Formats: sequence, C-alpha cells, structure tokens
Amino acid sequence: MHCETLVKIDRTYRESYILLYYKFAFTSDFITKEINMLDNEVNKNEQVQVARRAVLGNVSEGISSLPMESSSTMSAMPNCPKGGVVVKVCYAGICYSEGHIRKGHFRPALPGIEIAGVIHDICNTLPNCNIMPGDKVIVYPTEDMVNDGCQEYIAVDDADTLVQIPAEVPLEVASMLPGSALSAHNAVLKAMPHVEKLQKVKPCVNVLIVGAGSLGLWTLRLANFMIGSQNSNIRLFVADNSIDKLITAQEHDCHDIIHWCEEDHEQYIIERTLDACRGGVDVVVDFISSPRTMLRSLKVLNREGLILVGGNAMAEVSINLNTLAAKQQSIVGIPKGTVEQLHELVQAIADKKVEPPLFSVHNFEEAKDVFEELAECRLTGRAILRFNYANTTSLTDNC
Repeated sequence: MHCETLVKIDRTYRESYILLYYKFAFTSDFITKEINMLDNEVNKNEQVQVARRAVLGNVSEGISSLPMESSSTMSAMPNCPKGGVVVKVCYAGICYSEGHIRKGHFRPALPGIEIAGVIHDICNTLPNCNIMPGDKVIVYPTEDMVNDGCQEYIAVDDADTLVQIPAEVPLEVASMLPGSALSAHNAVLKAMPHVEKLQKVKPCVNVLIVGAGSLGLWTLRLANFMIGSQNSNIRLFVADNSIDKLITAQEHDCHDIIHWCEEDHEQYIIERTLDACRGGVDVVVDFISSPRTMLRSLKVLNREGLILVGGNAMAEVSINLNTLAAKQQSIVGIPKGTVEQLHELVQAIADKKVEPPLFSVHNFEEAKDVFEELAECRLTGRAILRFNYANTTSLTDNC
C-alpha cells in the first residue's frame, strides 16, 4: 500500500519533535527500526550531554575557585612526610594532562604536573640526603600530584622524584620540563628507531608534528637536537589550524608548515598535506589525538608508517584494523618518561644544547584570565604561573 505517512517521534531531551516524512510504502517493522535508531541516538546524546555538563561544571568551578595568595589554600602548610620533603612552589606550568584545549570542551588539571620551586623542609629521617633547604628543584609528576600545583607548599613523599636544578637553568624554564618537555623528549625517542630504519631505504623521511602548541614546539627543539638539524634527509613538518601558532613554529626553525583550516573540505586538507610533504608522511607525532586529526593522519601516512599519539583528546577514535594491518602501519602511545630522562633533559638545557621554546610568565592572581585565554586558544607557547612574585627579585633567584 502506497501512501503519504507522517511519523512523529518525541525526543524528550530537547522537548521538540523530529518529523520523519516518507512518500513510500513501509511496514510496521520499518517504523520500529526507525524508532529504535532514534532511541539509540537520543540515549547516546543524553550520555554525551551529561558528560559534557559534568566536564564544563568542573571547568567553571575550577577556574572560579582558583586560590589567590590570601586564601587558606595558598597558605596551608603541609606536614613534612616521613622520608620526604616539603617544596615551596615558585612556578607552575599551566598544562592539561587530559583533554586538548578547545572552547567549551576541556578539562583542566589545575597546574599540577609542571612544578618548580625550592626545598622548604626536609624530614630528618631521610637517608643519604644530598639536598638542603633552599635548593632549587623540579618534581617528577606522579598520579596523586595532578591537583597540587596551585598550592604554595606541597609535600613530596619520595625524595627520589626530585631533580635538582643547576644555576644555569631559570626556574620558570625548569617548570616546563616535567610535563611538556619530557613528553616531547619521549616522542622523539620513540620515533628515532623508526626514522633510522627508514633512512636506510628512503632518500628522505618525512615527520609530521600535529599541533604547534607547547608540546609541538618542544618536539621541534628536541628533534633538531636529538635527530640532528644537519640531517638533510629528515624533514620536519608542523600542522595546525592556527595561523599564529604556525608562525611561531616558523620562528622555531620549522619552515615546513601546513595550515589545517577546519573550515576547509577534508579531502582538500589531505591533498594539501600530501602535496606539501611530497611523498606522504612516514612518522606522525599527534599530541592532539582527536578523531579528526587521527583519521586525517592515517590518510596521509605511508605504508609501514608510524603514528605516535599523546592521548590528549577525550573522544574515542574508530580505526579500521584491517586497513592498518594491510598497510603495516603502527599506532604507539607516547610514554610518560622517567626520572633519569628528566635528569638528562635538565642537563641538556643547562649545557645550552637545547633552547626552550616560547613561553610567557603570569602572576598567580592572573590565573583566571590566563585560563580563559587558553580556553579561547589565544595564547601560543606555554603559560607559566609565578607564585609570590612580589618577593622575587630575579627570575633565577629563589622565591
């Protein structure tokens, strides 16, 4: 039976109606199938909306409740743990351990994994102690530290997680090393064996860094140091949707930049990338790791190519494993790094072998404005909060 039928489905979560209009014959089974599909979509959207409200609620609460110098949170003095130390925080890098910064969709781990300061107190039972009050240190990040960076003093249970800072390294630079710098360092370390293998069979190896933020800039600096800027058969590319960040990447000795304008057609972006790389991409370092950047990276990745992911996106990515296997491509997570590697990184900075990328220092009471700037993607490089700035006579002096 052919007829015009109007089917009305109530979608409660929007308090509106979706109208399905069909000009053909269909059965009750067909209608049931359509209703079930919409029900599944509604349930899925409701879950996304609930998760998003929870995320944004935490963001709003986190930004509005940032402790200022006069608050009890800032002035609270923790007890010195047995066998540990108390560190007075001088600088804290504003980084997000999970979730790439996007307007209206980010989760701040209020600066807590990039901490530089001075030793305030030491437990008298600490064995073989080679540190003393006043020494400048950075703290190797642990899972339980993630929300401690906004405190003026933090207790460190294990003194072995402390790395002393030479006089040649300013504390504001040191604060970036446990987070973005160490992640970039390990991304380059993971990429090196694959790059060296391809160098034996290819005239040129193309490495694409997705994201020209602090992680991407550190990767540029460290790749030139560890792989060698004189290695003419390795080309470093940087892709980003921000022109300002790409200009910054150019200023960091990367002249092969690719604008991934999200308003452009996807196929056009892929063709532009392949044209710029001339031969496809052999290694992708993707610190954003969103569904869009991952699928785009797979489209430009050569056979036997490698994608290193930072896992900074909150969304899940669907990947065709059959295609991955057929092309012998690999996707590998970027490891966190070790305390020993952090020591090596500090020494490279102290010896002037690696120059830190762009960063900006902000007084702690400006934290709310800085977070808002980050949320709007208006800042380039790493933003660093300075504690007790009124008592700081020099950027390299103790706080």
